[in-house]
Amino acid sequence: MTSTPNDVLQLISSIDDIDEFVSDIKKRRSVKEARHIQRMIRAFAKKMLLVTKEKFSVPPLYRKLFGDAAAKYIVLKGGRGSGKTFAIICYMLEQSFDEKYRDSLFLILREIQNSIEDSVYSVVVDLVKQAGLEAYFKITNNKVINKLTNVEFAFTGLRATGGKTAFSQVNKIKGKHKVRMVFMDEAQDASEDSLNVLFPTVNRSGQVSFTAEYERLLRLAFGEDDVDVTEARFFFAMNPNFAEDPIITKVRTFGENARIEHINIFDLPARYQDPQLLAQAKAEMGEVYYDHVWLGKPSPKISGYPFMETPVVQADDGDESPPCTAFLDVSYKGGDFTSLSFVTQVRGYVFAWGRCWHQAWNHVVEEIVDELNKHSWMEFYYEDNGVGSAPQDYFAVHGVDAIPRTTLGDKHDRIFRVGAYLNLMRLRFVSTWCCQTWLSHTLKFNKEAEYDDAPDSLTNAAIRAGIVSDKMKIRGRR
Repeated sequence: MTSTPNDVLQLISSIDDIDEFVSDIKKRRSVKEARHIQRMIRAFAKKMLLVTKEKFSVPPLYRKLFGDAAAKYIVLKGGRGSGKTFAIICYMLEQSFDEKYRDSLFLILREIQNSIEDSVYSVVVDLVKQAGLEAYFKITNNKVINKLTNVEFAFTGLRATGGKTAFSQVNKIKGKHKVRMVFMDEAQDASEDSLNVLFPTVNRSGQVSFTAEYERLLRLAFGEDDVDVTEARFFFAMNPNFAEDPIITKVRTFGENARIEHINIFDLPARYQDPQLLAQAKAEMGEVYYDHVWLGKPSPKISGYPFMETPVVQADDGDESPPCTAFLDVSYKGGDFTSLSFVTQVRGYVFAWGRCWHQAWNHVVEEIVDELNKHSWMEFYYEDNGVGSAPQDYFAVHGVDAIPRTTLGDKHDRIFRVGAYLNLMRLRFVSTWCCQTWLSHTLKFNKEAEYDDAPDSLTNAAIRAGIVSDKMKIRGRR
């Protein structure tokens, strides 16, 4: 008995268990015939795997969105477990087999990427392997290339962490040719400056103009419908920091070519939901970070800016400050700031204010004392890490009792934890008694801030005042 490809196709579509069918052929007919059919089935299956347009099980709502040809700029925002990153990468891998993208570049970006480990490179490689497509991709230490179409997946950051080379990486993109797809992960971190370089750079077509006669011959040779793809598509995955992150504001300007969708794990059909993540979401309901992490709601406090949404109030003229606790974060040589913070709790609110000096602490002792004397402080603490008892002697000359305290542990971890709890306790900044530097450094503090002295002294003051413990586990209110 001989079998044609059509016979194999009919077999595959008519039986449920190929192995069971082949086993039955061995028993009722011959081993040779069974092996022949099995080889044909495998060869046919490999061919079909390659040509199948939709190779991955992507949630239908994502599939529909990606299939919208008019959607050149797509932003997927939402909480954890919604599959945003996986859906976009799966789609890009599928599209890399399309001839219209031959020899093009698919860029996968992050705002800051110091090494390949910071990127989603490992996710791309894992998906290629899970789909059994390793034979069709060349995988190097920092690139993934489709061997059939020569589509290259490149991974890069848009900028360095700071200094003169801050935008050296985004400028390198200007040299990239024929970029046809761009995916930016963690797009809530994208800066406006980076986006202003990215969009006009990538949107260059890289297309050459031909004479009318040569273009006519090209179309005769390759067909009228074989149109070169010249427009890049942009995909962004994010969990928003603010209601208007730079990426949201920028993409919205593209009008009818833009799609901004908010999708959470709970919006997916059951088969696409991860049971373990769902259980974790249920267990964390009520935590102060729940709405941001699982529902994808904007949260400057939790996503990196613990004081950005803290209300700023003014004291009336002639108002005196209530009894308060003061804490001094010292600068040794003036490279950072010497920061003095005051904290008090009145009628269910926490009030804070402070002042900064871009000088070493021992150069501004008199100014610190003047600031202390403006307010009704009960206790004055200072951070003695590295300075020992010297400030006690300096301030004692002015009749001020300075109490040394050693701060231990991760400073930023303390700022985020204590800051979140203070905001739950209705923290307010009193601008009347602040200098602009202290207020600005506190409101705009995040993990990449150049100066953290003001929020450091603020949270230490709150701890010393007994308003909050640095060992507190922060939970939200039910």
